[in-house]
Amino acid sequence: MSDAANQYKTYTTDVLVIGAGLGGVVMVQKLQELKPDVKVIMIERNYFGYTGQTTKAGHGMCVMNAKAGDDLYDMCKEQVEHNPYGTYLNDQEYMIEYEKDQYSYIQELERMGGKFSHNPDGSLHTHHEFEGKKISACQIDVDFMSSFAKNVLAGGAQVLERTYFTDLLTNHGKVVGAVGFNLDTTEFIVIRAKAVVLASNEFNPSERDMFKAPATGFMAAYEAGAEFRNVEHLTEWDLCYRNTGNFLYGVHWVVENSKGENLFKKYNSQSYEELDVNLIRGMAKELEMGNGPLVANFETLKKVNEGADGFYHGIEMKNRVALDDFIRQQQNIDLSDPKPEVSVSYRVSCRSLRVDLEGKTTAKNLWALGMMTLAGSACGSWVHGDGLGNACKTGLRTARSIAKEIDGLELDDIDENQLQFFHDRIYEPYSYKGDYTPYDVIRYLSRLIKKPEYSFNKTEETMTELIEELHNVRDQYRSFIHVDEGNGHYLAKATELRTMIDMLEIMFLVFRTRKESRGCFNRLDYPERDDKHWLKWILVDKGEDGKPALSFERIPFERYPFKPKGWQEIEM
Repeated sequence: MSDAANQYKTYTTDVLVIGAGLGGVVMVQKLQELKPDVKVIMIERNYFGYTGQTTKAGHGMCVMNAKAGDDLYDMCKEQVEHNPYGTYLNDQEYMIEYEKDQYSYIQELERMGGKFSHNPDGSLHTHHEFEGKKISACQIDVDFMSSFAKNVLAGGAQVLERTYFTDLLTNHGKVVGAVGFNLDTTEFIVIRAKAVVLASNEFNPSERDMFKAPATGFMAAYEAGAEFRNVEHLTEWDLCYRNTGNFLYGVHWVVENSKGENLFKKYNSQSYEELDVNLIRGMAKELEMGNGPLVANFETLKKVNEGADGFYHGIEMKNRVALDDFIRQQQNIDLSDPKPEVSVSYRVSCRSLRVDLEGKTTAKNLWALGMMTLAGSACGSWVHGDGLGNACKTGLRTARSIAKEIDGLELDDIDENQLQFFHDRIYEPYSYKGDYTPYDVIRYLSRLIKKPEYSFNKTEETMTELIEELHNVRDQYRSFIHVDEGNGHYLAKATELRTMIDMLEIMFLVFRTRKESRGCFNRLDYPERDDKHWLKWILVDKGEDGKPALSFERIPFERYPFKPKGWQEIEM
């Protein structure tokens, strides 16, 4: 062990898992089954067993049910051709192998202790929540996480709760551990490991979103040499109640202005499942013209079981009405009001950490799983209800990969200069003397990126403006904020602010580079999809000068089953 590491509280393990949500614990339990003697440490910034999307979106998981008409080939085809998170930017080889797991992973999770809904005869209960899609869904127990958490502890894993991860340690061209601090005591912590797994969720800077998550894991991976892919492919909008910000899924097609005009039809919106940019721009225009407030007409919703065939059918409307009544009851919204006022919640998320089918990043000895890899894997097969399923499937795959390789990995030394640099950077905010908290600047940036000119109406000019503002904030925030010594919460927020600025800069550099509109990515100055010039992957690496280096990668359509028209003419 290095002299620098001896100064600090240091742990040593075979496998370090950063993030103890569902994906992380499933991965560890499976690894314990395959390699019982492997030593595992998990870092969790909150409390073990009560964190991650499982506690926020106890929704269910997607599953292939052949008896219900689900079909692997049809499912993948519609994801590639129609899903706004796909649009031929998929890695189809990855996606097909990933979707094969939909047939079997539920049974494996049940064997490991997961509890799912069953029919009276004991068979797994599944349903088509989204009619027209070639995939089913099944429901999970409200305490689904508990059995996996207990099994992981019984298997000997060590969990460091209230531990905030900040950076990955690297040496000799590979990841050798991580550093962070205890949120309650602010004590600096060093963890040496043969293999590291990132399971820390997507980056979502949307402050009003229940899935808000920092960019810390992404920027740590980036600094360690990992690559991003498809950074631009996750921006989305949700309809929400104007006063609470809580979501209303699947009712945007009954939104009306104060004149009673149906905006879904007025602005030629197409998707009964997702809000598309036509409707978003139309709603903004109506408010500019003074035709607000905008409302969701539940009377229309109850009378008409409207929907398109196939992929865009959306949630079956008779179930939609019952669910929205339940949601309104839980929010104490007056059910006698048939036209509650609505607004739009804009989410700028990033799920772009590149991994292969085994969960390996492009940084040696670094794996990643869950939603932070969904666009980076170029799977692009996101459907509502599969966030937890994605965590589990990628967790199982990552465990098998590490089990095959862990015996051949060695514990490496720590770079003392790097360790000292990370330590000093973490605690530097104690010297800041500004008037604001880090959260104040985070909230400013979160609101800034949601402005129309930087979101659904973004252009070359406005994105350049935003990038310049990010540079200004980066140069000045140290004089704006303060962190009281010993305040672990604001110390973490200072790290989140720094990484938020860096990640947003990367995102908007990529946004500005892709000169088209495709799927959920939209530009006002390039409103059309342009396969000939832009049907390719945009990659981001850390350049030799430390700045983001963007490059392109050709998509190998000659190997793929689903090909766009004229794919031979695509320019590289």
